[in-house]
Amino acid sequence: MRMVIAISLAFVLVAANVAPVAGGGPPAEIAEQLSRQWLYAGLTITAYFLLGLGSFTANRRGLYRPWMACMTVSGDCAFLLLNLWLSVENMQISGAYAAAMPAVWITPVVLAFGALRFNPWLQGYVVAVLAGGILGIAFAGAGTPIIRTTTPAAALGLFFSVPPNIMRLLMMMLAGIVLVVAAFRARKLLAQSINEARCRANLTRYLPEQIAGRLADGGVDELRHGRRQEVAVLFTNVRNFTGQSLQMSPEALGAFITESRHRVGSAASANGGVIDKFIGDAAMIVFGLDAKSPAYRKEAAQAALACANAILAEVSEWSVQRAANGSDPVRVGVGVHYGEAYCGAIGDEDRLEFTVLGDTVNVAALLEAFTKTAGRPIAASEDVFRASGISSEVWEAVGPVALRGRDETTVVFVSGD
Repeated sequence: MRMVIAISLAFVLVAANVAPVAGGGPPAEIAEQLSRQWLYAGLTITAYFLLGLGSFTANRRGLYRPWMACMTVSGDCAFLLLNLWLSVENMQISGAYAAAMPAVWITPVVLAFGALRFNPWLQGYVVAVLAGGILGIAFAGAGTPIIRTTTPAAALGLFFSVPPNIMRLLMMMLAGIVLVVAAFRARKLLAQSINEARCRANLTRYLPEQIAGRLADGGVDELRHGRRQEVAVLFTNVRNFTGQSLQMSPEALGAFITESRHRVGSAASANGGVIDKFIGDAAMIVFGLDAKSPAYRKEAAQAALACANAILAEVSEWSVQRAANGSDPVRVGVGVHYGEAYCGAIGDEDRLEFTVLGDTVNVAALLEAFTKTAGRPIAASEDVFRASGISSEVWEAVGPVALRGRDETTVVFVSGD
């Protein structure tokens, strides 16, 4: 845009010099001043073109940095103020006439550039520099005192001839063009933002919201590399679901699974859990995927225990509603464990799935299965209470238990009726 503006101004400048002037041209006493005026204008326009060329080249080569914007906008201001100051000094008129100079009309163009940057602080800087600079030129005593006559100085009259007026009109049109480009760019960015939001929303239909956000932000490689970290894992499963499902119609079965997942999802969402996967009537929920400190891990373990109780509350409410309709109540088992696990995305280009793997996951699943033997809805390991800092006194301890398929024993606490 700077280069386009510089070329446009240069074209009008050249056209004004070669165009015939009515009346034989300006008076001889100011012809020399007028020649210098065109020279100064040509030099500043050339400098402005080089400023645009420099920033354009740096941007294309990847050398442009955000902090350089302050330098380029300072160049915009310098182009305007220097041109204005040279005009006043060269024509030997008072700075009070600065507003009559054609250079002032480039102000809307410089201000319009701010619409392309979307940076209010930088725009404020431009406004302050231009206002201060123009004010300084007008009242710093530049040039001769104001001529106290009803007719402006002869030199000033030149700036209201046809070429300067064409220059003013061109500057106004350039400001309008810059604003058109700004509007086009804003519309394009808005459309891009809407598309990205739509893609993120689509991803959340298949992936946990927290993970979908990272994928939408381009974090696929990071997820594929994965990492080992401490997390809390919760497994939940509907008791005797297989037997019940045999008695259900397809419509009733679909409605049951949908309601079950809704209840579990509400409890997980309320406590910051990430649903890793649903498997039929079962669910695996993970807490602490974004853990960055011991305090955060403590919160993750606390949230897992709170989610277990929330699932029981949701199922209890659901059972009351089912009983009112003459349906059987729903019973669930919940297992909670805390420990280290692998967290990352696995799969190929055709199917990529985020998951949590490791012994911690296996123990949580075994604890959920243990609730059948214990006859209690919740079974949590000692590791969860140790990580959470919550006292296990209100829970019932079931001494060291050898969970199925494991050689070492696990201290288990059960809760619920």
